[in-house]
Amino acid sequence: MFLDFVSSIGRVKMIPRSGWISHRINLQEVESVADHSFSTTVLAMLLADLEVANGRRINIERVLRLALLHDLPEALTFDISKTYLEYLGVRGEAIKSELEQAAWKHLIKGIEKGAIRMRYDQLQSEFNAEQSIESMIVHAADRLDLLLQIVEYRRRGYPKETLADLWKSTSQKLRGSKLSSVKKLYKMTARLYKNNIS
Repeated sequence: MFLDFVSSIGRVKMIPRSGWISHRINLQEVESVADHSFSTTVLAMLLADLEVANGRRINIERVLRLALLHDLPEALTFDISKTYLEYLGVRGEAIKSELEQAAWKHLIKGIEKGAIRMRYDQLQSEFNAEQSIESMIVHAADRLDLLLQIVEYRRRGYPKETLADLWKSTSQKLRGSKLSSVKKLYKMTARLYKNNIS
């Protein structure tokens, strides 16, 4: 009954984040999808707590659920790098989205129809829409984790040129955030990056 869904949790531990491979990171040093999901979840929790401390109403349980589920379809699709999508032209993002939605539908079939299945399905739709404050926090955490991983790879000696385009495109998305917590953590991450490469 739950087998497909539960086994997907184990599979994401073995799936490398392919974007790093296309940026010439040694395969032995490439994080897994599960590594990334864990870091994203912790960052999302921190961002949510900072927003609450600033007086915003945030459903932190929802934030954590969104973060934990956000990359689970990659258990079936693997991690589809943005670099690969460039070869598909304007339809690249749409194809990735279609694949991940089909994978999610397959995974969710493993949960019998009822309240749990409906809740998980709603969470996945909410994450994809990026409209609620909770989903915005998780998307920001997802991007911040990518930047922090770039800082880590720079610390390990990978050249700036290898990761500069990824840093720039991800930074642009974070700089436009309306959330004060995101701006705060982005500035701290940018300082780490700058100090690391100077």
